[in-house]
Amino acid sequence: MRRCEFCDSPVPADATTCPVCREVIAEETLERILPVLKRPDAPDVREMGTIKRLWGVIRRPAAAFRDIGQKPDAVGPVLVILANALVLAGFFLAVSSKFTVNVVVNATSGQTAEVSILTSGIGLPLYISALATLVPNMMLGMVYLLVGGAFAHLAFKLTGGTGRRGKTFSIIGYSMLPVVLIRLVGILVILATMPTFNVDLASQHAFIINQVFQAEQWLTIDYLTMIAFMWTGFLLIFGIREGHDTSTQWAAVVAIACIFVLVWTFWQVH
Repeated sequence: MRRCEFCDSPVPADATTCPVCREVIAEETLERILPVLKRPDAPDVREMGTIKRLWGVIRRPAAAFRDIGQKPDAVGPVLVILANALVLAGFFLAVSSKFTVNVVVNATSGQTAEVSILTSGIGLPLYISALATLVPNMMLGMVYLLVGGAFAHLAFKLTGGTGRRGKTFSIIGYSMLPVVLIRLVGILVILATMPTFNVDLASQHAFIINQVFQAEQWLTIDYLTMIAFMWTGFLLIFGIREGHDTSTQWAAVVAIACIFVLVWTFWQVH
């Protein structure tokens, strides 16, 4: 909870005037240093639909998270989880497209050509496998949201947050949107830079798999993931501030702590 610098009375986090002494409250130091963190003016805040919220998280996070903090919802986080599952399925297909097989293109001469395994006669099982990953990936996303949201809510409460649990889960869900977007970039990295491997020779399968998972592209994707986490942490500043009625400085401290735990966990698991 913010306090008035004139009379030390508690004031709402988004207040510009103290309700007790009526003095004008100055912008917080962090908001003056980084204007992008400035709280939205009242005319800039209006009720948004889910799609506008998702777009606003990227384009105008201050206003979007003000709206989410006022009316949290579950639809947006579920859409983020679904989008993540679809992107992971696309990631699987992108890697699979880098495997090639030889197919006969001229039955008379026996001429063969090297084509992607996805466009060959044995590509259908791979598409089915990609679709089959949607449900478990969505379930895993829900688990991450519930566990991560519970941990974050506890952290917010211990540091003086006043928001309900539903606000926390909604904030965390919307804040993970950058991870989905950066994973899309990862798919492009795979498609554009990873070399292809011919899998016709069974004796080379172990070598090929080893080459794929040691490819330098994975390090690039790891760095992209780190960027996504940093972006998520930036969004959490808005979410924590609006959802838990706290100062921008304190929201930044809690967001940095949450991202530190997230990054540390990622590298430990990785």
